[in-house]
Amino acid sequence: MLPDLLKHIILALIFGAAMGLERESARTNESSVGGVGGIRTFSLISLLGAIAGVFFLHNYFGLGLGVVGAFMLLLISNYISEGWNSKLFGITSELSAIGTFFIGLLVVLDIIPLQITVSVFVMFVFIMSLKSRTSQLMAGISKNEVQAFISYAIIALVAMPVLPDYAYKLKDIPFLHDMMKSMNVDTDKFDTLDLINPRKIWMVVVLITGIDVFGYILGRIVGTKGGLALTSFMAGFVSSTSATQSLAQRSKKMNFSYHLVGAAVLANLASFLQIFLLVGPLNPQWLLAIVPSILIMIGVAGVISIYYLRKPETDTIAEGQDKKASSIFSLGPALKFAGLLIVIKIVTKICLIVFGQSGFIVSSVIASFAGIDAIIVNLADMAGHTITFKFALLTFLMVNFTNLMSKSFYSYLQGNRKFAMLFWISMLGIVGASAVWLVFI
Repeated sequence: MLPDLLKHIILALIFGAAMGLERESARTNESSVGGVGGIRTFSLISLLGAIAGVFFLHNYFGLGLGVVGAFMLLLISNYISEGWNSKLFGITSELSAIGTFFIGLLVVLDIIPLQITVSVFVMFVFIMSLKSRTSQLMAGISKNEVQAFISYAIIALVAMPVLPDYAYKLKDIPFLHDMMKSMNVDTDKFDTLDLINPRKIWMVVVLITGIDVFGYILGRIVGTKGGLALTSFMAGFVSSTSATQSLAQRSKKMNFSYHLVGAAVLANLASFLQIFLLVGPLNPQWLLAIVPSILIMIGVAGVISIYYLRKPETDTIAEGQDKKASSIFSLGPALKFAGLLIVIKIVTKICLIVFGQSGFIVSSVIASFAGIDAIIVNLADMAGHTITFKFALLTFLMVNFTNLMSKSFYSYLQGNRKFAMLFWISMLGIVGASAVWLVFI
């Protein structure tokens, strides 16, 4: 019992010292005065929390509550005194002191797993260290920018939740169903055809506009180009198509097309990584067969994105545009792309019904215009059983080619010609390199 308790007390002291180091560093960088204290003070605060934990652990609740009460009283007194002298009544340091005290308490009580306590502490220190960054972000923020963020919050947090999460089918639209009947069209096989899911379609709008918004925020913190790259990579795991279209739209406003293309390639690289998660649990054997092609795609995409992101370019805005908040995101182009996606999805699903299993490759290629996740899952389920590994790989390369070319076509519609051409060449390079593996199997 004693060695474990001693280990926890020492760990509490280390946590307190780390928090004190962060607070001391913050005061030095900001050339400020006041605050709760530095390394020694926060080490003692964490130690007090640990001592209170020891009392509670051994059922000395009165002593434990006494330590907690004494600490809170001392902290309140310090807050009043500091505020009275400096006329500044911020509570960041006081909250950090309370957090450090309870971290020490939790470490000793061990009522939650130590890993979680450590994770909470790391996040706590990280948030505390963001002050200079958040100050930089908020510096000079305009009313129009605030309105833009509120508009996005309405789009993402108000509009989307109220939309029905239901896939409307042909039979749910009586006039369309009756019209097709009057044209002697056999509607039985189309009755279950999903036409539109309002919430999922709106999710595309949220993603496209969200990439612009979060890219803008990260751009204020790490620079415009770095923010675009980081946001696009994360968005690629959700929807590389949406990420690409958002960057294509931005290419009409900004003159640094090379960096936008690099970010778009990075978003697609993230989608290649996602294939491991889709195929691995379903068909590990087929995953081994396609790993070389995937790794080639990832490697080539990485080289291309680094090349474009490192290419020197002037960070300017296209003629007729200015850096105002209203240009943080544009709802119109996102709605147009969502409408185009609805049409493409309906057409591809109709083609799947018409072609059926007899036109497996044709139907898969057509369906890839709307995305390849479902096709990859289907191939993983069939590879080695219904179809051979090589045929499955060939089909995968074909649908991937069609999917990437469709993104290039969307980019041509949404972005400027330079962006569309560079992105198209990049996708051709990725697909061409991935097909090399066919020679060796």
